[in-house]
Order: sequence, then C-alpha cells, then structure tokens
Amino acid sequence: MSEAGVRAVAPAGDDAALPFEVAALDVRGRAIQMGPVLNTILAGHAYPDSVSKLLGEALVLAVLLGSSLKFDGKFILQTDTDGPVDMLVVDYRTDGGMRGYARFDAEKVAAAEAEGRTEPGALLGKGVLAMTIDQGPEMSRY
Repeated sequence: MSEAGVRAVAPAGDDAALPFEVAALDVRGRAIQMGPVLNTILAGHAYPDSVSKLLGEALVLAVLLGSSLKFDGKFILQTDTDGPVDMLVVDYRTDGGMRGYARFDAEKVAAAEAEGRTEPGALLGKGVLAMTIDQGPEMSRY
C-alpha cells in the first residue's frame, strides 16, 4: 500500500482538510482538497480508471470523516463484497497520513466497463461496508 499525507491547512493546489462553520445558518462541515496525495496513492498501483475513481472516492470519504476526529487515532474504511472490486481498504491517520488499496478481478472490471457499469454499486456489488475508529492500543475499536 502507498502512504501519503493530508495537512489541516495547505496552499492552493495542495492536499488539505479545512473545517468551516456558517453560524447564521447553523451549518458546519469540511472542505477538502486532494491532489498530490491521491496521485501518490493511485500511481502506486496499475488500477483501471474505474477502480482508481472508486478508490479515490473512498479516500475522499475517509478524509471527510477521519479529519473530524478529536483525538489521535485512525479512521478505517473497508469493503468486502461480491463485485468486480471485492475489497477496498483506506486508512486515515489523524496526523494526516493515509493509505489505500483496492483488490479487483481484472476480467470482471473490464466486462463491467465495456457494459458501462462503472458506478460504485456495480463495481462493489453486495457485501459489507465497515467504518472503524481506532483510538490506539489503550482503547477498544468501534
């Protein structure tokens, strides 16, 4: 697996996760920008375009959720499914480091692409999506 980092605040064109609040509307959220970190992780593997896009979306989701943790730890997103992409794993560490990996059947992915079935549901199929928060060795995962 490849590793890269996402900083809390970074210059334009860099990787960043920035919390925001619009108090008058009672709205809070996170704006993220990912470029180099996605490129580093995805370039480390020879993924077909549809698999790269799917893993990229999982990486973005992990940053959105993991960057909101208020303690040192890890946010882990995993899938175990019966589709052409039968496993995705993304680890996001609160220090900004992250890694991601996708396991796929090249023939099934090629067939899905040829049929135009490249949306996440078609590539993943049916199975389990697990999101785990790891606060370190002294605490239980949840």
